[in-house]
Amino acid sequence: MKQKRSAIARKLLFCTAFLWGLLYPTLIFGQLGSVQSGATKSSAIQVDTSGTAGSEGFFNQEYLTGNWWGARSFLEDRGVSFDLRYSATYQGLIEGTGDKSFDYGGKVNALINFETDKMGLWKGGGFNFHLEYRHGQAQANLGGTVFAVNTALFLPSDSPEELIATTVTYTQKIGNGHLIKLGKFNPIDIYATDPFYGGWGVDRFMNIVLVAPPSGLIPVVFMGGLASINLEPVTLTAVVFDPNDRTNDYFPGDLFKDGVTFGVNATRVAKLAGRHTSYGITGFYSTAEGTDYSTLGNGIINTSTETGAFNINVQFKHNLQESTRYPSAAWGISFKTGIADGNPNYVRASLVAGIGGNPLFFGRHQDSFGIGYFYYNLSDVLEDSFNPLVSIEDESGMEIFYSYSITPWLYIGVDMQYINPFRERFKNAFIGGLRTQIRI
Repeated sequence: MKQKRSAIARKLLFCTAFLWGLLYPTLIFGQLGSVQSGATKSSAIQVDTSGTAGSEGFFNQEYLTGNWWGARSFLEDRGVSFDLRYSATYQGLIEGTGDKSFDYGGKVNALINFETDKMGLWKGGGFNFHLEYRHGQAQANLGGTVFAVNTALFLPSDSPEELIATTVTYTQKIGNGHLIKLGKFNPIDIYATDPFYGGWGVDRFMNIVLVAPPSGLIPVVFMGGLASINLEPVTLTAVVFDPNDRTNDYFPGDLFKDGVTFGVNATRVAKLAGRHTSYGITGFYSTAEGTDYSTLGNGIINTSTETGAFNINVQFKHNLQESTRYPSAAWGISFKTGIADGNPNYVRASLVAGIGGNPLFFGRHQDSFGIGYFYYNLSDVLEDSFNPLVSIEDESGMEIFYSYSITPWLYIGVDMQYINPFRERFKNAFIGGLRTQIRI
């Protein structure tokens, strides 16, 4: 068994070394390129969307299939956009409790958007769809963790090898930055533009805590409505949704039958030391009934319930470096901490912090990197109810990743996680993985 683990570790180290061998020369050239004149863009990201057949350079185009001889640009100008991505993961448990084999898993993300303005219909409207499909033997949870270490293979939940629309929403923009959004939401999509979180588990972090930090009250997929009001520099957001997971639902007849969950957020954008900073507070409250953890114990499960679940968190983000050539490229620090009721919410308190973004210090604005830490204090009532029959505790961990852009449409990356799982008798888990992503 030790020889098998050693062989796996050697393979992972070899793959990491091989990947670094590919990265290092380009990182050096990237640094040299970063000091050149800002009058022209780096050749690594130039995209010709003129629509002339064959005009795009294969290694410079934004998508593997290019501009479809002008068809993609033609559709985008008329309000229809497609973003199809395929990601592959080779991941396994290096040390810890459980099977030490490495397995392959694949994921398809299809993002389709319609803008009514450009379609010649009404102003400010938009339809958004996110279709997901996953396959392969790689597991979303390894080493006895309560939180998924591979978000891409966790969603869509309970539906492997089945195409699921996890987002089906309609957005209506109103006035200067206000909007209303209704429909079926994938919470990870809400984090998609966040420079630290988000990324669906394929662009940035892989652990779901660092992709979309769980509050204990937000289902994997929910149905409801969201409203955002722009009071620059403050943005107020309110959300109302059904408390049940709606991954496989499209036209349910039992919405809000079991209660309703409310959420409010206030975020202020400012500048600190001349760089972008944001800080805010978010609160959730649910009227849905949940299991009363104090009634569990000694192997007996009662039907008693508890209501009044809540979660309140504050967050702070600050860019440490920003690109003067590419406005969206930056890297910085992120901090988020929260408290919850702990019964019926399985979360009592949480802390998520880290550093990440685009490695501008390498001159690689299209790459991404991250170092994250999390600590989740699980419900003390739940822990006491299960002990000593099943000894559980809090879960904490670290993750580090680097995603490298070979071309604008092809990314490769390395990911390492070290986690203290919630099962007390389980050893600390050391998890490694390699991944690729192709924008088709």
